[in-house]
Amino acid sequence: MKMTIEALLFIVAALQDHRVAAVGYPLDMALNSVDDQYKGCTEKMADLVKTKYLEKEMSWVNIENYNYKTAEDNLTQNHSVAIYMYTNSDVKVHRNFNMDVLSGKEKYNTDAFSWYSLHFLLTEAIQILRKTQNGCFSTYRGTNLHFDRNVLNKEVRFGFFASSTLDRNKAESFGNVSCFEIHTCQGADVAKYSKFPLEEEVLIPPYETFRVSAVKTRTFEDNLWCETVYMLESTGKRSALNCALVNRRDDELL
Repeated sequence: MKMTIEALLFIVAALQDHRVAAVGYPLDMALNSVDDQYKGCTEKMADLVKTKYLEKEMSWVNIENYNYKTAEDNLTQNHSVAIYMYTNSDVKVHRNFNMDVLSGKEKYNTDAFSWYSLHFLLTEAIQILRKTQNGCFSTYRGTNLHFDRNVLNKEVRFGFFASSTLDRNKAESFGNVSCFEIHTCQGADVAKYSKFPLEEEVLIPPYETFRVSAVKTRTFEDNLWCETVYMLESTGKRSALNCALVNRRDDELL
């Protein structure tokens, strides 16, 4: 499970506003996110990935470090490879990938985005696994950063592929400053295909929205497992870029 995306959030926030350190990093709707969920265009996007993007973007596939896991649950081998490579901290694909997902909205429609194939394969894998995993998940995410606490009842998104775990102790090992207790209905359990299956990872897509139902602090609860705990309740999906790339390419063919 990869929690270092918080370091990338620090960079993005610092570039946007030097005052952010005084108030904590933002929790918001991540409006610059590459949040395509491919609803209604999955087959067309799969064809684009196969014929245009995958071979060009093969740098994220390090086959030498990949221990093949047989794809099951209606996944393809490409889905399995994508999950494994994303969760493989030795390769460190997730760092640059998630930074670009968090801030790459303007690049997405111009062929300047570097991760079309990985973004699609992870998104589709999550959606396929969701069909075999009944119900929602209660998960945890630990970080060592301070976030804005003035977010009670606000709607937020992570805006990137957010790693979480079914085991609170594992989440706490990644950080105990700002933590999240998450009720996710769009995330999928990817442990079976992960480089680190014992981390019990549930991967949350960029487009899932949440309401911050509570913000707890040790000021009022001495035994809290983190300094600040944000309670997130799934509220649905927001995909501003849904099928945007496929639609643009269709328009170009007219």
